[in-house]
Amino acid sequence: MKRKLALFLTAAMMAAALAGCGGSSSETTTAAPAETQAETEDTAAQTDTAGEDGRYLVWRLYAEPKQWDPTNNSESISDAIVKQLFEGLTVSTADGYKPGMAESWDVSDDGLTYTFHLRQDAKWSDGDPVTAHDFEYAWRRICDPSFASEALQAMTDYVQGAQEYFDGTGSYDDVKATAIDDYTFEVVLKNVTPFFPQLVANDVYLPIKQDVVEAAGEGWEKKPETCVSNGPFMLEEYQVGSHMLFKKNPNYYDADAVTIPGIRAVIITDDNTAYQAYQAGEIDVMDHLPSEQIPQIVAEDPNVIVSADTGCQFINFNVDKAPFDNVHVRKAVTYAIDRKQLVEQVLKDGSVPASGFIAPTCQTTDGGSFRTMEDDGYPAEEYGINPRQANVEEAQAELAEAGYPNGEGFPEVELTYANNDKNKKTCEAIQQMLEENLGITVTLRAEESSVFTSTKNNGDYQMATGGWTNNPYDASGLIKLFCSQNGNNTPQWRWQEYVGAPHDTTLNPGNKAFDDAFNKAMASQGAERDAAWREAEEALMADMPVAPLYYPSFTALVNQDQVEDVELTASNSFMFKEAVILQ
Repeated sequence: MKRKLALFLTAAMMAAALAGCGGSSSETTTAAPAETQAETEDTAAQTDTAGEDGRYLVWRLYAEPKQWDPTNNSESISDAIVKQLFEGLTVSTADGYKPGMAESWDVSDDGLTYTFHLRQDAKWSDGDPVTAHDFEYAWRRICDPSFASEALQAMTDYVQGAQEYFDGTGSYDDVKATAIDDYTFEVVLKNVTPFFPQLVANDVYLPIKQDVVEAAGEGWEKKPETCVSNGPFMLEEYQVGSHMLFKKNPNYYDADAVTIPGIRAVIITDDNTAYQAYQAGEIDVMDHLPSEQIPQIVAEDPNVIVSADTGCQFINFNVDKAPFDNVHVRKAVTYAIDRKQLVEQVLKDGSVPASGFIAPTCQTTDGGSFRTMEDDGYPAEEYGINPRQANVEEAQAELAEAGYPNGEGFPEVELTYANNDKNKKTCEAIQQMLEENLGITVTLRAEESSVFTSTKNNGDYQMATGGWTNNPYDASGLIKLFCSQNGNNTPQWRWQEYVGAPHDTTLNPGNKAFDDAFNKAMASQGAERDAAWREAEEALMADMPVAPLYYPSFTALVNQDQVEDVELTASNSFMFKEAVILQ
């Protein structure tokens, strides 16, 4: 298997991952999901994995995807799916990226214009040729104000004319992502972006087939007859709550390199159930391992993969809903969390406590790490956040400043999370910390993953867990969440209204300083760009719409007795194009 070398994996991370291994039981402990859910998940894992042409690779999905339309995607689970079905101008690899639909590209002397030369042997799964017009349609569709894509900022941050078309001051034809002819695609950027070829390997830059999409309408990607794709696999079957089948795409230009007949993606939300299926040989590839068993898995399973992930996990505060419309309340909660206890005693997976939002895996323009780590592998204290213990005294002072000394009079509040074992344990720990350190009562609400995404985007919560990974490693891909015109600005932290969030009419002046710094960074290079990212983070942390919790690690299992040559990309996504089934 091609294993990814982590950009950032300190000795402290490994020590944390291995802590307590000697006392772990060798028995698998099953969590207690509802009986009917366990039965459904067992069935999903055990269903016959053979297709007409042989055994399918079995890949565990940890949640039900909301959708996997590349032009409207913001979920990690959907990103993993679309990369099996679709291929972009470039393709993510273990080392970065390689040519995909584009065989080559030219860059203008000023660094703003990219001209991609598409391969002429590429076809859609229905046999039609893939052309530059497919890319033009997909990229411009994202900017359509009537579509209100969750991926909007992927275009408006970079492509000339994209923001203007979305704002209504420009037109569809003004978006500078243009098919010059059938096999030449030209993109004109707003600012010099050296990592642009790597960026366009991401899910939101993939092509879609206009005639099929427009005829089928919303949900086109969920039906085998209308999910026309251009990648190594095509959708064969989708059963909600159970599984997805991806079969080899015979019209893929590099079909000879695809040796497996297909992929069976089983949807198993309970980590323990999935791990039991892996142990029984019923699952070939999985991530999201059961948190209590990670130390033992890391110590004993030769198939385990451990690397630093590329983002940040955090708590969203709905800044438009009391009591979290008060910055002192937000800071009190943020300071009261013991992040060291969270990663070492709850997660135990090598994650690192966060003291700011931008992750250590984000690179400065000279290739260094944005966040310097200290001798113990943890970051320095910043923004009032001590990564090694709760800052209880300061937290209590902030709560008193908000009008709730010792928690007196503070209303009962709710913390919402996507229903899985890891989130449940994380939220239970935070619930206890806030009761002990602030004297406040927090209730927990678990939601199914796709429902939870809508809950956050619509602002139907008080506190909610959040997380974002970043590819490429430039800070823009991570911190862009909090731009006023980003559909994934789940804290509803906007200083101006956004057409993609018509419900968010309460404006937050503190967000303007962030927007200004973000725009400055995007228009800058070198040390000036790095300084502007720091300025943006400072604006974010001054208003504290989120509480950074930890920089996650990535742990996964690939049963190399059963499969090999599963590729893990630099952003921790699996690619199955070159996978081989051994048994």
